[in-house]
Amino acid sequence: MSESGGAMDEVFSEHPGTPESAVWLKGQLLRIASALYPDRRPVVVREWTDPVRLRDPEPVGHRFLFLVCAGGDDRPSSPGFDDVLHAFTAEGWTTHRRSSDHPGESRAQARREDFEVRVYEGSGPGLLTFTGWTPVVYTGRQSGRPRFTLSTVRGVLCDDCHGWGVCLLCGGRAYSGGSGGYGRCVCAGNNAGPGRCVECGGSGALTAKATSWVRKRYGLPDPDGTGSFPQVPAEGGYDSGTSALVAVSERPCACGEFRCFWRNRLTDADDRTLALFAGICQGCAAQRAYAFELPRRRLAADQVEDLP
Repeated sequence: MSESGGAMDEVFSEHPGTPESAVWLKGQLLRIASALYPDRRPVVVREWTDPVRLRDPEPVGHRFLFLVCAGGDDRPSSPGFDDVLHAFTAEGWTTHRRSSDHPGESRAQARREDFEVRVYEGSGPGLLTFTGWTPVVYTGRQSGRPRFTLSTVRGVLCDDCHGWGVCLLCGGRAYSGGSGGYGRCVCAGNNAGPGRCVECGGSGALTAKATSWVRKRYGLPDPDGTGSFPQVPAEGGYDSGTSALVAVSERPCACGEFRCFWRNRLTDADDRTLALFAGICQGCAAQRAYAFELPRRRLAADQVEDLP
């Protein structure tokens, strides 16, 4: 992986070169968010692309992604999470609610054909966000679909197979060509299994041992594994959790990568309101955390989240 993974993204806007799939997905996310919060304007926090590579450094295609903040700074006027999923199904999406390891947080996956959306709602009450991605748009000959791209893998993308999960020497067939006919590929006789990527064992993501080495290269510690929000100094100057999320989404990790699965919590602590963000970098799997002091707002007693 490049030492400046964040430089790989190509921020785009709607222009004649933008594919119809990206325009359609963006419109869907904004439509659903507007239906949930008719009195608010949803915010496109960030839009970017993931490169899709085979063996050569030059990308063969891209996947287009959007992070949309639908709202949620004040839960009393917010819909329930079931209503959020119903809004997707009303637009023709299939939804699957996923269990959360973190109390007060909700998450789900929505699919429609080859489009996918990660739906997340923070605790305390936190923000409601949609992260959507298109199918891969190829610049030349149509290829298959990689298991993951930089923004969709839960971990760090394998830098050997680029998320495909197969050996790129044989294309997953376990046989390679030669003057003497077809011979067995090197990937057929090791623990990865026939046709699978040797580096990641077919998962498409680096192993925990490999990502630990990446973090050490940048002088970063391993995550504590507790899933809690680390206590960090609070920053000021933001009027809402949404504006804080916009700021967080633009900040790269020490490894240079901006892609991160951000969790969120809104909490009352020490007579002030804090918006907390925590996530695992998708470039090196380092733990990242930020805290922002917001204008004082009294949360309902049953919504208060105590800091760990």
